[in-house]
This record gives sequence, structure tokens and C-alpha cells, in this order.
Amino acid sequence: MWVASHHRVARHEPPLHDKRGGPVGGNAVNVTPSGAALARASALNLLARLTSGAATLGLAILSTHVLDTNGRGIYAILTTWAGIGATVITGGTTVLAADLIHRRHEERILHGATSAIALGSAVVLLPLSLAIALPTSGVALPALVCTAALTVLVTYSGFEMAIAQARGDVLRVSLTDIAMQLFPLLATAAAVILFDHTVTTLVAAWAAGALITAAAQFLGAARIGSLIVVRAWGVGVSIMRRSARVALANGAGLLCARIDVLVVAAVLSASAAGIYSIPVALAGNLLLLSRSLLTASYHPIMTAPEHDVGARLSTAVRHSVIVVLVGGGLSIPVIAVAAGFIFGEAYSDIWQPYTLLVLAAACICVVEVLRHYLLTRLERQSEYVVVVTAMLVVNGVLAAIGAAAFGLVGAAASTTITYALAALALVALCAREVDMPMRELAVPRWSDLMSYWRAARWALRRRRSATAIAPE
Repeated sequence: MWVASHHRVARHEPPLHDKRGGPVGGNAVNVTPSGAALARASALNLLARLTSGAATLGLAILSTHVLDTNGRGIYAILTTWAGIGATVITGGTTVLAADLIHRRHEERILHGATSAIALGSAVVLLPLSLAIALPTSGVALPALVCTAALTVLVTYSGFEMAIAQARGDVLRVSLTDIAMQLFPLLATAAAVILFDHTVTTLVAAWAAGALITAAAQFLGAARIGSLIVVRAWGVGVSIMRRSARVALANGAGLLCARIDVLVVAAVLSASAAGIYSIPVALAGNLLLLSRSLLTASYHPIMTAPEHDVGARLSTAVRHSVIVVLVGGGLSIPVIAVAAGFIFGEAYSDIWQPYTLLVLAAACICVVEVLRHYLLTRLERQSEYVVVVTAMLVVNGVLAAIGAAAFGLVGAAASTTITYALAALALVALCAREVDMPMRELAVPRWSDLMSYWRAARWALRRRRSATAIAPE
């Protein structure tokens, strides 16, 4: 359903690139997208991201009502480790995307490589979950096995989504993103109705929902014959070998993003971690706004001629900051008023750490955009590895100090400081690469804000025109 066809279509074919990633032969479109054009291009994916974000929020609400705070804490820890595992493995998506953009392998070979990587992950993770279960108390073996299965399924869908994004197929990325969040929510709701409310039940339901999306993608790949190509297995091994440093850095990055939750569990309690995991999840949903822009601008950035890439990259970064800050700022009073009612009385004060995490989200969205430019276009891994490793150490130390001294607010402050430093480091690095001042690369301009005003005014005029000509 969502797997791209292996047939070459002219409008999706990326141009050839030189060593630095610039197109060769002058066959690229050299017009830099304006802010308004970027906003229109990302509208579909923004709708999809908001839909998936609503599903994620629904899953969080459901889990807080059917589990006590201790159970919610264990559930958050298990899903955090599943996310870390999937992120480590999907470090190969940047290498896979580069292979497709730079035309090193056919698309059908890359679909086969994705299946090979997922199968290899299952061979490693499922026995590992059994080994972990032996010395672990308080967590059931089925919950660990389901966590491993969830990791494998999310990994496979992530690689397939990377292929679609590298092709510039926003619709396919949007549908996959919705499916990866909506089906787990529906499966969890069904499990809550039919079975006992345990951590194992909820993790198993999430894995079952993820299986629906992965199965559809797998069947689509099987139809084009990519799974029987022997060469795909070797390509899969090559992708993972070449992405080893990125995989470790991605795992460290996600661990950095969640280490405050783990530190809160260690310093305070699992119940406190369960409460804190909600503002972390809400702030994470703000990144859906910036990722919709990234999806729309990804292909133009990766295929731009060298003289134009700075302008395209700057547009994506600046508008990402705008949508995250505006969306987060508008949501703070809503969280302050409604959190206790929606999630339960124990969560009524989560707006305080959430306010700080909004600023953290604005910083990390800059890191996300520049990360793709650095790893996929320039294919440079060392700098990213250094930055992420430093982030992990700094956030871990600050989270321990902050949580002990100031509770959940201190943990949130540690993440905000860490992300601000990481964003500053990558902006400095990439600004030098594109020969552009740091302020010009990352700081929003008044003209950026006006582009949204013009888009809103245009939409309002169209609505009034449609109302005026509508039959009575």
C-alpha cells in the first residue's frame, strides 16, 4: 500500500550529485522555495503529523487512566527503550537515503535491504529480551518480548518511510506516519476493552498496531520482487556497517532525549517518571509541526545546487523554529487548565516542566534539520557523533542535579540547556559549510512571520469567495 514502486518516474528521479552533494548536469530546479510555498507544500504532511500527534496523545491519555502512576512509569520506560533500540537501528536510514539520492542502488534493492535489516534485528533483539528477563524483577517476560517485537516493527516502517522521503513522496510519508500512530491507538483501545489492564497488555497492543503498518509495507515490497534479490542482503549489511557511528549517535541522542525520564525514575521514583513522561510526550508532539516542514523541504535541500542549498536549509530551519514556538506557546495555557482533567489529578502541575520543554523542542527541531543535511547531503558523521555524545553526558549530569534539587522542573531545565547548546554547535558548523552567518541560518525573520499572515489571508479570501458563490 505505502511502499514506493520500483519503476522510475521522471518527476521523482533525483539528479546526479557531485562529491559534496551538489547536482551535476544542471538538471535540478534552482528556484529556492519561498516561505509561503514551503507552508503550502507541507500542509498535507502537517495534517498527517497533527493526526498522528492526536493519536499519540490519545494513547498517552488512555495509558494514564488504565494504569496507576507506577505502571505508567514502567510502561514509559519500556517504550523508551523500544524507541532507543529502533533509533539505533534506523541510524541506517540516513545512509539508505544517501544511497538512493546519490543513485548508488536501485530502489527495489533498498526495499529488500530494509527487510533484511528488520529480520536481522529480530534475530538479535528477541533472544536479548529473553536474556534480560532472567535477572529482571517487576517486568514480565511477555512485556519484554513485546517490546523487542515493537522495536523491530518500528524499525522496518522507519526504513520504508525513509525511502519515501528520499523520493520526495510527501503523501506516502504522511500516510505511513498516520498509520504508525493510529493503529497502535486503536489496538490499545480494543485491548483495554477486552483484556486486563496491565503493562504487558498495552505494550502487546502497541506492537499489534505497529504490525498492521509494517505488514502493508512488506506486502507492497514483496509485490515488486525486492525480497528475493540476493544482492539486497549484502546491501543491508553494507548500510548498517556504514551507519554504525550514526546508529550509536542516534541511540545516544534518543537516550539523551529520554535520560531525564530515566534519571527521574532513579532519583525520585517510577511514579514521578510516569508523571514526567507526559510533558515529555507532549513536547515531543510539537516536533510533528517542524517535521512536516522537514518532510516538504527534505528533497529540495538534498538535491539543491551548491550555491542554493544554504537558502533552502535556512528556510527550513527558521520556519521549523517558528511553528514549534508558536504551537508550544499556544498550548501552554491549555495544558495548565486541562491537564488535571484529561490525565488525572496527579498530572495537574505538568504545565511547569512542559513550559521549559517547549523551548527544548524549539532547539531540538534545529538539530533535526541540520542533522539530515550533515549526514545525508554531506555524508559527514564524526561531528554529529561528537555533538550527540556530549549532549548525553551533559543532560545526564544536569538531570541528576536538577531532579534532586528542583524535581521535575529541574529535569526539564537540564534538557532545555542541553538542546540549546547542541543547536548552537550544529548551527555554527553548518553555517560555516554553507558560508552563511549563524543568525541568518537559524534566527526567524519578520518576513517569515508575514508569509504565514499572507497564507492565512489568502485562505480566508478563498473561503469568503466560496461562501459568496455557494447556492442558497
